[in-house]
Amino acid sequence: MIRFSFIFLFIFAGLLCLAGFMFLAIEAVFASTTDGTVSGYAWSSQMGWINFGTSSGNVHVTDSILTGYAWNENKGQINLNPTRSGVTNNNEGTLSGYAWSEGTGWINFSGVTINSSGRFLGTATGDNSVSVNFSCDQCKVQTDWRPLSSRGGGGLPSGAYSAPSAPASGFTILINNGNQYTNNSTVTLNLQAGSDAKKMAVSNSPGFENAVQENYKVTKTWTLSSGDGVKTVYAKFYTQYGQPSQTVQVSIILDTQIPEIKITNIKEKYSPDEEVIIGGATEPGAQITLFIDNDYSIFKASNQGDWLITLGKLAIGKHHIEFFAKDLAGNTGKTISADFSVETGVTSTPVAILPPLLQKIKEGLTPILPNILKPKGLQPAKIVTLPKTTPIALGGAWNYLPVKEIKRFVLSPLPRDIKLIAEKFPQIEKTFTEVGVAKITDVSKLKTANLKLPGLTQTLGFSGTEITPGKFALPKGIPIANLTSAARVKIPSEIVFAKAGGGLVDFNVALSINDQGKAQQTIKTIAGGPLQLIIKTDKPAKTVKGYMIFKSKKPQQPSFQVPLNYLAASLLFSGPDLAQNQAQPIALEEKLVLQEFEYEDTGNGVYVANINSPVVDGEYEIITVINYEGELIQSKEIKLITVVDPEGYIYEKDKDKETRVNGAIISLYWLNSDTKQYELWPAKDYQQENPQTTDVRGTYSFLVPEGHYYLRVDAPGYTSYDGKPFQVTEGSGIHVNIELKTKYWWLSFFDWKTILLVAVILLLLYNFYRDKLRDIVVLKSV
Repeated sequence: MIRFSFIFLFIFAGLLCLAGFMFLAIEAVFASTTDGTVSGYAWSSQMGWINFGTSSGNVHVTDSILTGYAWNENKGQINLNPTRSGVTNNNEGTLSGYAWSEGTGWINFSGVTINSSGRFLGTATGDNSVSVNFSCDQCKVQTDWRPLSSRGGGGLPSGAYSAPSAPASGFTILINNGNQYTNNSTVTLNLQAGSDAKKMAVSNSPGFENAVQENYKVTKTWTLSSGDGVKTVYAKFYTQYGQPSQTVQVSIILDTQIPEIKITNIKEKYSPDEEVIIGGATEPGAQITLFIDNDYSIFKASNQGDWLITLGKLAIGKHHIEFFAKDLAGNTGKTISADFSVETGVTSTPVAILPPLLQKIKEGLTPILPNILKPKGLQPAKIVTLPKTTPIALGGAWNYLPVKEIKRFVLSPLPRDIKLIAEKFPQIEKTFTEVGVAKITDVSKLKTANLKLPGLTQTLGFSGTEITPGKFALPKGIPIANLTSAARVKIPSEIVFAKAGGGLVDFNVALSINDQGKAQQTIKTIAGGPLQLIIKTDKPAKTVKGYMIFKSKKPQQPSFQVPLNYLAASLLFSGPDLAQNQAQPIALEEKLVLQEFEYEDTGNGVYVANINSPVVDGEYEIITVINYEGELIQSKEIKLITVVDPEGYIYEKDKDKETRVNGAIISLYWLNSDTKQYELWPAKDYQQENPQTTDVRGTYSFLVPEGHYYLRVDAPGYTSYDGKPFQVTEGSGIHVNIELKTKYWWLSFFDWKTILLVAVILLLLYNFYRDKLRDIVVLKSV
């Protein structure tokens, strides 16, 4: 009996233990999915391996937060739940918030996620350019916590393991709206995926090394890999459960080299009875601009890069000719020039019109081939030149009028455009009254007026500033992609606006009155800088095209200006009065067209074009042509005067000459109004670089929003330059020329004559000292 009882008690105890273990196991599984422990390592290029699984760190993750400490042997503990912030979880594994490390500062976990298997993925970024990678090959930070949607008896919902569905046109990615070439490594990506795509990853390599998942968006600014050539960008799209799509890719040719052009066929003297034929070579398909005397013309090189033109028979005398080329990527080369003369008594001799290779073939085969098989040379293209300046009779400047008509003109009222501006803006009407502007001859009085209108941020009620915990941000413009449909509707139609810096820097668009009393739009930008143009149509349009046209090397001063600080600064100024009906197509052959481009429809009738401003400073005109749908609706054209300022440069002065400084580092600092301290301006937030390093030209430039700034320049062998603080009241360019002094500049005052004179004086002083010393010795001996 006792033995049976002992056996029964043993079995009962075993059952209790088994039940206890099962209970603990069940309890552990339940607890781990909602309050999981974390283990494993992540990698930081700046700190090394980071251990999330130390026993003393006790890292846990719940549906709302991460707690505990990670450990790095170089920087020490990383607090995942500090007092002023902390890493948070949205119960689906999307992390956000900040961790704190005494050794490196705040670390932002917004780029990190936990997938349905409990794996940490993505990259956290922090102060001092620190990054923590959870997706590297050897990285594996794991937890037994699971997202809310993947818990329960049913596991993941139906379809959770399916790849994202493709749109009707398939997954696509475009670079710069499908352009074949680019001359800037910073490009714009246009991505298209299905409605269930929630994340995406973009990379310059097919293996997606160092790529991170980010929220899916249709446009993204991207930097291509370094070096010229064919560049391929790869993309994947993911569902909310992490299922990837197939890889899509697109290529573009990066060409940053300026095209060279040379003249291979030209004579010093031509006869009045012969055609002036000139030939040369440049990049294949490049656009060539020709200037001869006071005329110009544009033509293209062949697919082999050679070109041959005839200017016809020219007048007797000396002639000066200039050429420069613009390649398919938009790079503009240096100008070359030549001089020739047309004289009587010159014997007409044909110019060699064959390319070099065909010329050699001709010389070798001509004696043995019949005439029908002999190679034909490149035939010269007939070039029509146009005057760079409009003749007086055609320019509206003819002065021959009766005295009575002149008096009637002087007393006539203000032009319709100017009256319309006064009716639209009470501020302008008040200024007109104060300065006594009532008739057309009073327009000159407006040169001293300073009339400003509200900007986009103020008008739409947006703050324009993104606040990060513990940081103060500079004011930013609002990109077009971030405007709601309701805001887009308020944009005035048929007015061109300009932006840069990924849409975050708005140019100062000014409404001005020219010498003919016509209203026109004017902006100022930096040579070669990116330029985004925006226009809204008031009716459905078939196409919206733009043309960049050269006007003048020296910009003309308008009669008066009304600065439009930001896009939609003229929300009060709606109406098509700046858009002129296009009765006839633009006579492009009469203008120096530097660039032709198309606007892209971004919705709600808002069209956007991304171009680069000309690399040569001067005054240009952007003509935008809207072709409306419907035969009865006339096309419109809007003109935007673009004043291109030269880039600033760093130089050393040698007497009356300037030498550009290569390798100088220019740093731009802005005043943080929160800390009252100057800090390095965050240029990456505005698609720019800071600091900038000069090349052989010594040039630099910044496009910045309003604020207080100063410049610092450092260069080997030169004393550092710290400029005085200055204020930018509206978005504009910073491009002042800065002179550097060498560290031992005072040595330049000493030439060999000065050194010799100093040496003679020192010798005389030494001789005088020896004489005195000798006299003293003689006196003592006596």
